[in-house]
Amino acid sequence: MSFEYITSPKSLAKWEGSFKDIPFLYIDTETVGDSTIRLVQLGTEKDILLLDLFELGDVGINFLKDLLSQKGIVGHNLKFDLKYLLGYGIEPYAVFDTMIASQLLGDSDRHSLQKLAMQYLGEVLDKSLQLSNWGSSKLSKEQLEYAALDVEVVRRLFPLLLERLNSLTPVVEENLLKTRTAKVFGLKNPIAIVEMAFVQEVAKLERNGLPVDVEELERLVKELSKELQKRVMDFLVKYRTDPMSPKQVGELLVKRFGLDLPRTEKGNISTDDKYLAEHIENPAVRELLKIREIKKNLDKLEEIKGGLRGKRVYPEFKQIGAITGRMSSMNPNVQNIPRSLRRIFKAEEGNVFVIADFSQIELRIAAEYVNDESMIKVFREGRDMHKYTASVLLGKKEEEITKEERQLAKAVNFGLIYGISAKGLAEYAYSSYGIALSIEEAEKIRARFFEHFRGFKDWHERVKKELREKGKSEGYTLLGRRYTAHTFPDAVNYPIQGTGADLLKLSVLIFDAEVRRENIKAHVINLVHDEIVVECPMEEGERTAELLERAMKRAGSIILKKVPVEVECVIKERWEKE
Repeated sequence: MSFEYITSPKSLAKWEGSFKDIPFLYIDTETVGDSTIRLVQLGTEKDILLLDLFELGDVGINFLKDLLSQKGIVGHNLKFDLKYLLGYGIEPYAVFDTMIASQLLGDSDRHSLQKLAMQYLGEVLDKSLQLSNWGSSKLSKEQLEYAALDVEVVRRLFPLLLERLNSLTPVVEENLLKTRTAKVFGLKNPIAIVEMAFVQEVAKLERNGLPVDVEELERLVKELSKELQKRVMDFLVKYRTDPMSPKQVGELLVKRFGLDLPRTEKGNISTDDKYLAEHIENPAVRELLKIREIKKNLDKLEEIKGGLRGKRVYPEFKQIGAITGRMSSMNPNVQNIPRSLRRIFKAEEGNVFVIADFSQIELRIAAEYVNDESMIKVFREGRDMHKYTASVLLGKKEEEITKEERQLAKAVNFGLIYGISAKGLAEYAYSSYGIALSIEEAEKIRARFFEHFRGFKDWHERVKKELREKGKSEGYTLLGRRYTAHTFPDAVNYPIQGTGADLLKLSVLIFDAEVRRENIKAHVINLVHDEIVVECPMEEGERTAELLERAMKRAGSIILKKVPVEVECVIKERWEKE
């Protein structure tokens, strides 16, 4: 393997113009600290260059800015490299990530470059020099060879992964084939096109971070700490039981109150929230759940406080955090912030948040996925789906439906599209919407629902039959994301949540293109399943909201052909909808 180590502007100048007709380059970086790049390794089909930015300085940075703004790049775990490159103002034209490709192919649970080298090339890749001193004044021959090898491995992996991804394509989505990602790399798989383009968005998301009102955070920590301490003491005095001790709580509820609680494999009484929720009428249980809720909120605030850098937090995001394609977040997790705590996130001075989410998106996706004509018709006519369901269940006109009856229908719609049992429906209705149902009532409601929405009944029966006969259920989301499920709950959940993940990512990509076109300083700062949070200057709030809503509806029209997508969008100083 040959390579050229470039340390002077003169040696770099020789390569200017050499990449003119090449659509993309293979790339890797070696870094020092949190923000400094030492080496940028660039590969073509025949050459490998190692650009030493410590030696080249601004000449090397400007060279890369100009070159990569017109070229695609192929690399492994590119989110890492992009976060550094973006810090230098270097933004590539398009991206192909071999790690994301491996995740989409789903052949393994591990997706490191070492693993892919062994799996596809049959070679052992030594990564021991990864942690060597890349900031030293002189790099060793071994370090340079190591840096060049990573590019060489990616160069050999790319055609193999590209071919396999394209062979998975169930349906060609014409809109996506026109994108730069598809054209530059010859990608035909719609999900791969979206995911590859989205790598850059995740890198930006992590760099942007979320602004925190530190004073409000501290106030809430004090307030909740005080309330928790009081409630724990009151519980201790009243019941002579430590509410923080599962063992003591279990004995109290079973021996004193006679509650029927299951036992763990070790024989201990289980006091998980889901079991306690079945006994919510018991005052001790109610108080226990409240104490736990306060404790969880306090823990979440402490997690955010621990992640502060100045007045912002910079969480990590895993682009494909679940088999459905949904993202996950950590350090801190900003996707599971309770609504009661969201106000601690406040836009910087002179800025606002634009917060948008899809209205009833899981129902809309489900209606199209199973092709239920009744539900599709209601959505197309712009009617309230929950009021319609309530009218079907209760035999009343839609305009006569009360707020409580609509809440009941909400629980029914969001529960029964996934086929939960009558017992499950009763528990879900109470825990999520405060609606009390007996098992008998839930059974009757369930029967009426499936009698009317036949598309869901037929779908559930098909899935159960497939699971019985094959031991698994396989399929694609509406955009073409492949999934395999081995249980009924997973089999009916994956295509709906997966389509939702596809929709969110496509929306962000379209929004980013719109914002760039109009040169608006708007940045996506958080993504929560069906919600997009953007920070922008106050004077650009209205236009940003228009562009975001338009992007989300445009993405909806690409993925959903029969059901319209509705978006709710607000402009706020804090991350809160009301």
